[in-house]
Amino acid sequence: MKHLHHIKGRYVVRVVVPENLRPVIGCGPELREWLGGDKKIAERNAPAVIARFYSQIDEAKATLALNGPSIKKAAQGHYTDELLADDHARYRPGYDVVAQLRAFSEPIYASRLRLMLADQLSLDEMNALIGFAADKAIAEGRVDPAIDRRTLLKSLAEIQLEVMNAVVSRDKGEPRPPEPVSPLLQDEEPEPEPAPTRRGKSNGKTLGEILKDFHTERKAGDGSLSARTLSEHIVAVRMLDEFLGASVPADTITKQDMLAYKRALMQLPTNYTQRFPGKTFPQAIKLNEALEEPFPTLNPQTINNKWLSHIGTIMGWAERNGFLQSNPARGVKVDEGKGFKEPTRVPFSPDDLKRIFGTDLFADPTKYESKQWALLIALYTGARSSSEVARIKLADIYKEQEVWVFDLIEATKNLHSKRLVPVHKTLIDLGLLEYAEALRKRGETLLFPDWQSKRQDEINRWFLRTYKKQVGIHDKRKVFHSFRHSLKSALARYGVNRDVSDLITGHKDQSVGGIYISDAALTMVNSMKDGIDRVEFDLGLPEIARKTVSN
Repeated sequence: MKHLHHIKGRYVVRVVVPENLRPVIGCGPELREWLGGDKKIAERNAPAVIARFYSQIDEAKATLALNGPSIKKAAQGHYTDELLADDHARYRPGYDVVAQLRAFSEPIYASRLRLMLADQLSLDEMNALIGFAADKAIAEGRVDPAIDRRTLLKSLAEIQLEVMNAVVSRDKGEPRPPEPVSPLLQDEEPEPEPAPTRRGKSNGKTLGEILKDFHTERKAGDGSLSARTLSEHIVAVRMLDEFLGASVPADTITKQDMLAYKRALMQLPTNYTQRFPGKTFPQAIKLNEALEEPFPTLNPQTINNKWLSHIGTIMGWAERNGFLQSNPARGVKVDEGKGFKEPTRVPFSPDDLKRIFGTDLFADPTKYESKQWALLIALYTGARSSSEVARIKLADIYKEQEVWVFDLIEATKNLHSKRLVPVHKTLIDLGLLEYAEALRKRGETLLFPDWQSKRQDEINRWFLRTYKKQVGIHDKRKVFHSFRHSLKSALARYGVNRDVSDLITGHKDQSVGGIYISDAALTMVNSMKDGIDRVEFDLGLPEIARKTVSN
C-alpha cells in the first residue's frame, strides 16, 4: 500500500508535505503516524490516516492560496499606492501645471488601457502602459513571479482606470472618491468553511466555551481551582486551538487530533510565546527547528502532567456533562518508558550553595533586599517558585503557637501547597523579622513591594539568566526550583520525620485537624519548627554575615 511502510517491526503512514505548505501545517518534511506492529490492523487503518493527511494538505493549499501572493493583493496594493502618490503630489509646488497636462493626456491613456482589456494590444504595448506596476508587485512579493504576465497586466490596467476615476473625483472637490466597481478591490471574501473531510458538522460549543462553564461550576462549589490552575486551563485550550487552526466545536475533535497534538507538543520549544512573540504554536515549532541551536522542547513530564492532563480534565468534565459523547483525550500521553530517567531538576550541591551565598551580594545582612531575601527564603521554605515567594504579605509572617511562621496562603499549585512553614533560625539571625518590621513602618503590605509592578518570576529570571552564570553554575538541571529540592534532601538527611517533612514542603494536609494534635503541649507547628531548625546549610556566607548568624 502506498504511504504504508514497515520500519523496525512497526507500520507507519508517511506522506511527504510540499515545502511551501510545511509552515502552514506546522510540520516537518512529512506527516507520519505509527499504526503498531499488526499488519492487518495497520492495513485496515491506513486509508483513513492517508485520507486525513491529504485533507490537511488540501486545506493548507487553500489557506496558502487565500493568504499568499495573489492578483488581488497586487491590485489592492497598486490602488493604494497610486492614491497615496496623488495625495503627496497635490501638496507639491507646480501641481496645477501637472493637473493641466494630465487633463490632456489621461483620456488617451484611459483609451489605451481599455484597448488592453479588450485584448487589442500586444504584450510589449501592455508592458509600456502598465508594466511598472506589475514589476513593483512582483518585487514586493504581492504576486507570484510565475503568474501569466498578460493576465497580471490586464488586471492592473483595470485598477489603473479605477485610480483615474478617483483622481477626477478629487479634482472636482468631492470629499470621497466613488466606490470602486472592480471585484479585485472589493472586501475580502469570507473564509471558506472547513472541508467536511476534516471534521463533521456540529452545533456544539467550542472547548473554550465549555471551559467557562466548567470554571463557573467549580468556583460555585467547594472544589474551586487555584488561580494558577485556572490560568493554565485557559492557556491549554488556547494552545490546542492554535494547533487545530481555529476554535472548533469540541465534539468534532477526534482521538487522531489529540494524538497528533501530543506529537506536536513533543516538538514545541519551552516558553514559545516569549521566545517567538506573536507566533502561534505551529509557527514556533517551525521557527525553532530552523535555528542553528534550537531551544529545548517540552519534556514528557510537562506534556503529560500539565498540557495533556489539563485538556483531559476539561474534556472529561465535558463528557460527564453531556457536551461530548466521549473524551478523545482519554489515555493520550507520551510514553515515558519504565526505565531509569535522568532527573530534569536536581538539588544544589554544597559547593553550589557556597557559590550562590558566598559572594559580596550576601556580605552585609543589614543591606539585604529583595534578591538576597528571596533566595534565602526559597531555600529555607522549599517554595516552588519565585512567584510563590513574591506573593508573601507582611501579614503572612506572624507567631503561631509562639513559633514565627510564613503563612504561604497565596501558594497556588493545590490546597496542600497553601501551608505554614516555620521561619528557620538562620533567617531570624540574619534579621528577616527586623527587615519585615521596617517595611511595616514604611506602610508596605508585601514582603517584596518592589515586585508589585514587575512580573512575578522577576527574581527567577535574574537568577537563571544572570546570577547563576556569574557564580559558575552551568548545569541546566539546577534552577530556582532546586532550592526546594535542596531543602527536601536536607530534611531527609537530618532525619526529620516524613510526615513533618511533608507538612513543611506542602505534600500533606495542613487543615486544623492536621496541624493540632490531642496533646495541647505539642502541636505539629512545634514539630515542624524542630524539624526545619535541624537543617544546617553551609552557605559559605561572607565573614560579616557568618558572625551575624553565630552571634
